[in-house]
Amino acid sequence: MAKRHITAFDLNLLVVFDALMRERSVTRAGAAVGLSQPSMSNALSRLREQCGDPLFVRSREGMQPSALALRLAGPVQRALAMLRDSLEGEFAFVPASSDRTFRLLLSDVGEIVILPRLIRHLEKVAPTVSVRSVQLPRDRHRDALEAGEVDLAIVRDVRPDAGLLREHLYEDRYVCLVRKGHPQIGSRMSLKKFLAASHIAVEMPGAGPGVFEQMLNTHRLTCRIALTVPHYLVAPLIVAKTDLLVAVPEEIIPELPRPLAVRALPLPFDPGGFQVHQYWHKRFDADPANRWLRDQVRQLFRTTRRE
Repeated sequence: MAKRHITAFDLNLLVVFDALMRERSVTRAGAAVGLSQPSMSNALSRLREQCGDPLFVRSREGMQPSALALRLAGPVQRALAMLRDSLEGEFAFVPASSDRTFRLLLSDVGEIVILPRLIRHLEKVAPTVSVRSVQLPRDRHRDALEAGEVDLAIVRDVRPDAGLLREHLYEDRYVCLVRKGHPQIGSRMSLKKFLAASHIAVEMPGAGPGVFEQMLNTHRLTCRIALTVPHYLVAPLIVAKTDLLVAVPEEIIPELPRPLAVRALPLPFDPGGFQVHQYWHKRFDADPANRWLRDQVRQLFRTTRRE
């Protein structure tokens, strides 16, 4: 057999070859791969031409393989089996037995709101699946989704991009936390008292002005920011031991440790609501595992509403 470069070989013919090795009949092999007898005969002719060998010879017992065919049979069978396993693994996802690790892009608020409920659910339906929580600067969210560094982002907003897909999950709003027994603020809070108080602002590193400062700017309000922190979850602990105020997403209130000497009051101006979505890149839209994960998140969180 003359040497053949693989780029000159029609790899589709390997399926034909494997079927002939198994069936030893042009008719039966054709039926196995979905080809008519004339098409199968034509494919065998091309195989013989490309290999420079008859490969299969007619006998009373059927089509018998040549010496070259016998040498090729094992490698071809193993190669096709590897391809089938890879393709079936790509297009099948069995949550009950999968050991896949899903990477979720979440804020610190998202971690405390999303992860406990999601993990409890996964322990029942996918006990060997793992989750890795990832936090990135906002301007990295889109690129991380495209590159596959994260499977799913469950956040307020991602920079718009034609490659991103999203699904609305729920709405939330901001409220103000104040410690119980605050000397200036009782059961209600006026705008005057709010502006006279000192506040905590939450500003993610590299993200620019935080939500609180944006709200103040929108309403043309100013107040003293005594402390800036990079995460929401530490702020209630500080409020409980000081006279500082902080605006936080209402969704974290049920997740705060008990007992904690803080109260949640409406802000004395309309902060507007915000929406939380799950985002993914269109590259992974059809991926069975990614699609399954999005379904679980939808079932767990899409019905949540803040009125």
